[in-house]
Amino acid sequence: MTHTLPVQQAPELPYTQADPDQLGTLYKFLRVVDVVDAMDGIGYFNIGLMNHDVRPLWRGMKFFGEAATLRCVPSNKPMWKLTSTEDVVAAHRLWFEKYPAERLPNDLTPGHVVVMDSGGGPEVGFWGSENAMGTIVGGAVGIITDGYARDTGELEAQGTPVVARRRGRTIIPGRIEAVEAQTQIACGGTQVNPGDVVGADDDGVVVVPREVAVEVATHARAVLLSDMRARKRHYDKLGRPGDASTDVEAVEAWYANV
Repeated sequence: MTHTLPVQQAPELPYTQADPDQLGTLYKFLRVVDVVDAMDGIGYFNIGLMNHDVRPLWRGMKFFGEAATLRCVPSNKPMWKLTSTEDVVAAHRLWFEKYPAERLPNDLTPGHVVVMDSGGGPEVGFWGSENAMGTIVGGAVGIITDGYARDTGELEAQGTPVVARRRGRTIIPGRIEAVEAQTQIACGGTQVNPGDVVGADDDGVVVVPREVAVEVATHARAVLLSDMRARKRHYDKLGRPGDASTDVEAVEAWYANV
């Protein structure tokens, strides 16, 4: 199968260099493995490692940002039978008019990552191609759930950065309810708090507690640069031109003021 190149672009963030007041910018070039190495280095062994089955829906996805959290539970109220095509199309609106859902604040800083605790609910495509894209347009750089996502072919074609445990088919009404926002949650076997730094790439997902996020970023940057320089020497010996993964100068320029 030919991979469709991602087309969705997150809103342009107003940063040209790392800014210690915006934790996500400290992680711009970092890989999940750099961050995990740094957490090991400060004694945070096996902390922040989400389960392997919570993974990006498409290859090449990469993002880091401060967590905005949403907690869900299985619904104990059934969806009623709909009697017209118009109502079937409007099922979500009708459900939420009767049972309003908790929502994330509208004033979240651009560059955040939405992290959702699905509450161990049934198969339900809480995140689909439209609402996930709208979340990115609203300033998120990624979405992580230990539940399901649907419309996954469109999510990949759009390049919408969604990390999920499963691919699903069903819709929300009668199956799952969002009950709390911006609260401590569990996602993929890991504690996540609002403002923690969360990142994902092809190797998986890591959560960095906010209180050590600056320290971890400092160590992880050194790990990354050491690896880039070593790989650049291998490239040179092979006569291979450099690429973004060996562009040491770009990384050093980004972190020049921190």
